[in-house]
Amino acid sequence: MRQSKTSSLKILYVSALYTPNFVGGAERVAQSLAEGSLKAGHQTVVVTGAPQKGVRVERVNGVKVYYVGIKNLYWPHRGSKNPGVLKPLWHGLDTYNALMARELDRILDLERPDLVNTHTIEGFSTLAWRPVKRRGLPLVHTLHEYYLLCPKHTMYRNGRNCQRQCVQCLPYAMPRKRHSNQVDAVVGVSRFLLERHLSFGYFAATPDRRVIYNSYRAEADVPPVDTQSLPIRFGYLGRLDPTKGLETLLQSVAQLSRGTWSLDIGGRGQAAYEDYLRTRYEMPGVRFSGYVRPEVFFPEIDVLVVPSVWHEPSPRVISEAYAYGVPVIGSRRGGIPELIEEDSTGSLFDPDSPDELMQKMQRYVAEPAILRDMRSACLRRAESLLPEKIVEQYLGVYADAVAAR
Repeated sequence: MRQSKTSSLKILYVSALYTPNFVGGAERVAQSLAEGSLKAGHQTVVVTGAPQKGVRVERVNGVKVYYVGIKNLYWPHRGSKNPGVLKPLWHGLDTYNALMARELDRILDLERPDLVNTHTIEGFSTLAWRPVKRRGLPLVHTLHEYYLLCPKHTMYRNGRNCQRQCVQCLPYAMPRKRHSNQVDAVVGVSRFLLERHLSFGYFAATPDRRVIYNSYRAEADVPPVDTQSLPIRFGYLGRLDPTKGLETLLQSVAQLSRGTWSLDIGGRGQAAYEDYLRTRYEMPGVRFSGYVRPEVFFPEIDVLVVPSVWHEPSPRVISEAYAYGVPVIGSRRGGIPELIEEDSTGSLFDPDSPDELMQKMQRYVAEPAILRDMRSACLRRAESLLPEKIVEQYLGVYADAVAAR
């Protein structure tokens, strides 16, 4: 086993999804790490789930990727198209998926990595950690959401954030908690997310616990600084879902003086909910843009609003906004407050106090010139979140894990 921090490692990443199968930010983080580690001089291999049967091997931007067909009742990333009656059984199989662990076991024999970094492992189950530890390999796990605590990944139910694990979740969560003690180093994409797992007794035997935020690099030129004037262009970018607090945003913006603002909502969601929002909140100044890429969206807005009502672990969209010099108004939920410096890179509000968001938005309408200084602060914050800097932090974790072995 290589011991030096400067030595080249062979790193095997396990991620529930990988390009082109994107659903959220976790798989983008895994791809950025795999490609960034390769660029830094390390060998990288990825094992990921796929909807087709069997195993397919491809090269993606130089990275060797094993696409392993999920051995369960159905492919889980089709939303409401999957039969709800089978979900409890699916999650039961996903607690002890010996068939997927066997596939990973075979790939470990073929690749012989120095270290394994697992990310979201839905479809593989925590049983995938067993063949890693049987070989005595260092195991790093990155927390992106609440999969280990809650089969829904959200710890959000009936319009409320769960303060404790539901009785329905415990049969799935307890084995995952026990398996977490096999992990040598755990990384949370926010302090909130890491501490939440630790508070429930997860990773009790894990000696190395760290926080590394998500990375992003602007994929288009950042527009030049200009004097801000009315109307202030507010924006929302992400999934259209009740947990995202969109109704709070729409109700707040409706209280601002007409002509002083616009609101561009980018993203998609369930058709019924999209139709409800468009009908219920039809008003001048509000535009629903559907799917739109960050490099197209951010140059067209002045302020991003992230009004989540659930404890969102670490919204990548905030890093995206900073990369384009866009300040953020975010809710005091989950890891969001860790990413926003009040009066520097944006503002925070309590979603339980509806008028507070309106007041934060009104400030930008009343003092549009403050956006100039905030823009500079956002671009400085973005520099600390560049992919190569985040990769460097992970490589430090890997080197320490290898040295400890």
